[in-house]
Amino acid sequence: MNLTLKIIIAGLLIASPSFAQKDAKAKTLLDKTSAMLNQSDGISVAFSININDRISKEKTGFEGQMLLKGTKFFMDTPEQTVWFDGKMQWVYQKSIEEVSILPPQPQDLHTLNPVLIFDLYKNGCDYKYKGVKTDIQKRKVEEISLFPKDKKDDIRQVDIQINQSDGMPVFFLIIYKNKMENRIYINKYQTQLNLPDSRFVFDKKKYPQAEINDLR
Repeated sequence: MNLTLKIIIAGLLIASPSFAQKDAKAKTLLDKTSAMLNQSDGISVAFSININDRISKEKTGFEGQMLLKGTKFFMDTPEQTVWFDGKMQWVYQKSIEEVSILPPQPQDLHTLNPVLIFDLYKNGCDYKYKGVKTDIQKRKVEEISLFPKDKKDDIRQVDIQINQSDGMPVFFLIIYKNKMENRIYINKYQTQLNLPDSRFVFDKKKYPQAEINDLR
């Protein structure tokens, strides 16, 4: 499940009193965003991802759609569609018309679901508040930087921009130790949608030609 929404939250060990004060402000902002994501009855997101390999100079990207409801999510990208109902995951590979069914590993979920991403910061990361900026859509956003404590982590830094008006995360920059960079833009979104749980379960009737690969 390498779908490039790998946005693992981590942090920076900060010692000085001035940095500690910024950490407290960052936590308040992260708490607000985490609560908003967890309590919503449904969120719809249109996103785009730019992937930059700073060594090979190769650049790629794609756009996608995502629905969120607590730990449940649905994601559609050019290559595949993913459903997760809170326990089981269905991954539909469009090019071969195959659906794999399996309970995902925790690390897989954290690469895909922003709700779980925002819970990660509570258990093993530090953070630095970087101030208010204006993003490419002219929105006022607050930026936070996070860095892995675990030196074995392949991510070096994550920058997050959060819409100042409603607490919604609207941009992620993930910097990897191997010089890869992912930029994820939340282009449009709607919150407080009343999404049924069935929206997060694969419906065989809608994919009659799909081959089922049950890995449970």
